[in-house]
Amino acid sequence: MRRRTITDRDWAAAPDPVLALAQQDLAFYARTRDRSRRMHYATELGALAATSSTVVAAGLHAPAWLTALIAGGAVFFTGVRQLFSPAARWVVGGQSHESLRRAVDRYRLLPPAERDAAARAALQTAIEEVGGNELREWSETQGQRGEPPVPTPGG
Repeated sequence: MRRRTITDRDWAAAPDPVLALAQQDLAFYARTRDRSRRMHYATELGALAATSSTVVAAGLHAPAWLTALIAGGAVFFTGVRQLFSPAARWVVGGQSHESLRRAVDRYRLLPPAERDAAARAALQTAIEEVGGNELREWSETQGQRGEPPVPTPGG
């Protein structure tokens, strides 16, 4: 698998900077959601394969070192699942992407003449709310308690 370099455009130089920022955030949430989904499936399938192979190896009276090696793989996949929480990250990324996508769709459905300061402010508020919710949900999945500080606009 080849790693791609993500080149996000400079949203501040775009003709509609708030929309460009929202689209940049959408791309980030889509990448996060997709990466977490793949990691979730890989860890679940790896854990399933390792645990079932451990039982088969023990039933076939395989050498103890082989059974222990396979069981170690099961422990590894369980540790990855607990440490990185890919399933929870998948859900958070999906929720963030969907919430922001709906806000962008509402904004883009407005005729260009009606995309005034109030419409841009509503989109910017949606961007900040989605970012704050995503940060809060992420910190909760990491086992932290309490509300993380959410940056305020302009400060």
